[in-house]
Amino acid sequence: MRFQIAAISALVAVVGVVSAAEATPQFARRYRVDCSHCHSAPPRLNEQGFRFLAGGYRLEGVAPSATVPLAIWSTVDVERRHSIGLTKGFPSRVELSSAGSVGESNIVYFAEWRALSQSIGGNRRLLNRSGRFEDLYVSIQLPGAFAATAGQFRGLAQVDVSQRLSLSEPLVFSSGLAGRRSPSSRLTSLRAFSPSGRQPAARFEYRTTTSTAGEGWFAGATLPLTGELTIPFTDAASFELEGRPKGVFLEVYRRSGLTSVGGHSFLGDSERRSLTGVVTHDLTNRVVIVAALGRFHVAGMADTRFSAGGEFTATQHLVGGLRVDHRTNLGRDPAVLLYGNVHLPFGPEAFRQAVRLQIEQRIEESNHITAIALSHVF
Repeated sequence: MRFQIAAISALVAVVGVVSAAEATPQFARRYRVDCSHCHSAPPRLNEQGFRFLAGGYRLEGVAPSATVPLAIWSTVDVERRHSIGLTKGFPSRVELSSAGSVGESNIVYFAEWRALSQSIGGNRRLLNRSGRFEDLYVSIQLPGAFAATAGQFRGLAQVDVSQRLSLSEPLVFSSGLAGRRSPSSRLTSLRAFSPSGRQPAARFEYRTTTSTAGEGWFAGATLPLTGELTIPFTDAASFELEGRPKGVFLEVYRRSGLTSVGGHSFLGDSERRSLTGVVTHDLTNRVVIVAALGRFHVAGMADTRFSAGGEFTATQHLVGGLRVDHRTNLGRDPAVLLYGNVHLPFGPEAFRQAVRLQIEQRIEESNHITAIALSHVF
């Protein structure tokens, strides 16, 4: 109980020092705009933010300024796993990222590399996966309404979980379908597939939208491969690549403003497949909901998984959220997650940066967790 009180006190303390400073790192420095230009609550995008992405990281009517095309994200975590009596604090992330367009062409790139990447493993010790790429891809707008992407990225496009305000990802997107077993435990884990999991892949997409609208129908087919692109520092982040595809990931959705309706399906090897429907909706400009329901099959076994939640934006800097995750074959009650997110930008236009505090309380049988993450983003 004392740990939860301390976590809430930390959140209140940070909220109390919110100032009028406004910023987001790399693109705020490049275009000299505040974070509210593209974000309803960083990192969650508003409609202008979706147009910015659809336009190839170009901001209409704003001339870019010279800046280093790089952002650095450093995080320290504290976790209390109540069910097993474990409390651990550790540096979890030092991440370097860069994104942009290639000159005036229709080619864009995104790179996100973890110089430091640590989490608590199943043996209660820190798992060091430093050196892995979270994302590393190039995308090109082809003639007409087509686009192609190649590199390492997530198959799921309708919901970008990297823009989430919670610490954990919704279960429907993050939970995997196990693949063929290998003598290597690392290779076995990489053969699994989840909609929000990253892997080397190629994607071909059809869009009924212009390059600057960010709305319309989207349909895509992704061919994910087993592997992970890394600059290896540890055995847990070794470079791996198998030529055999995991299967094919199909997705179709329609986006209008901040509302989207769609679904996706995975058809894979080893008798695994899934079918999921997804809805996102902005109710009042302050309340955003996301709901997903899926049916998953692996080697003759089937289960249903769902995630549903909402977020309330108190201010541009403070958001609170609630989510329920459930998987029917686990034999336990749904998990309830309460979380808060504080984003405090500061610094002059040419030196934009931010501090971010996230607190998440997971209430679940045999998996009760309080987690805090404090980040600095430059």
